Amino acid sequence: MGCVSTKDQHIKQFNIKLPDSINQTTLQTDLDLSDSLDQYMQIGMNLSSIGELHPKVQLVHQELGDLFPNLQGQYLLMPDQSIYFGQTLNGKRNGQGKQHWQKEGNLLEGIWIDNQLNGRARMIYPNGDYFDGNFVNNVANGIGKFVNSRKEVKGFWLNNKLIGEGTEIRKNGTIYTGQFQDGKIHGQGKFEFANGCVYKGNVQKGKMHGNGELIFYDNTRYVGEFRNNCIQGRGIYEASIPIHGWFHSKYENQTIFLYFFRQETPVLVDNQDCTLIQKQLSTFFD
Repeated sequence: MGCVSTKDQHIKQFNIKLPDSINQTTLQTDLDLSDSLDQYMQIGMNLSSIGELHPKVQLVHQELGDLFPNLQGQYLLMPDQSIYFGQTLNGKRNGQGKQHWQKEGNLLEGIWIDNQLNGRARMIYPNGDYFDGNFVNNVANGIGKFVNSRKEVKGFWLNNKLIGEGTEIRKNGTIYTGQFQDGKIHGQGKFEFANGCVYKGNVQKGKMHGNGELIFYDNTRYVGEFRNNCIQGRGIYEASIPIHGWFHSKYENQTIFLYFFRQETPVLVDNQDCTLIQKQLSTFFD
């Protein structure tokens, strides 16, 4: 069975992970308020920076700039030895601030209310990835953007997972616009490929799957069934004369081979009863 793509890429969910200590507070109970407040304020007075940033974090931060320019406030040493600098109230993070996990390398800038992220925040990871979006009680909820070395994803996060309408722009030139579910491309959407081809239709787990339409660079098109990025099933190939039937495809040696059968039959690409359509493509689907 031939396929459009021979690669079955792992689809990473765009879930936002925060360090465990983001849920920890500097004060455990109201009874500890006085002693704990004195302790943290004293430690904070002895700190003069949040520490040296990881090189990749430093590079991304320089490119993006400070989320809150001219930030003022106090230093707090957190229970996990990360350092917070920003606005505080009663020894807790309240208002604009930034927090650095020197051991892990993460840098977080955000807005806190009673020690929890509420509002816009940006996390830069030590591998250079970053997320910039809205949080409610330490959980990504609302419009956000996730960027790594391979792609940029914009959309709506619900409880740390990308869901609903969104856009994914890949460094190889592919652009996807459409639906996401549980952090994955899933539902209805459109792929615009760098080779000039455009797919519109059903997508599942990041792939063309179900009923859809593939428009080739020469404006010919296939409308019909897809399976795991393969043209496979009943459809119509529209060129000068529409061809109706059963189709199967494969891609190799910079050529897509589209096999057409007049009746449903097992895939026998060497069978003389099938018609072969070839298209030269230097690159094809991801």
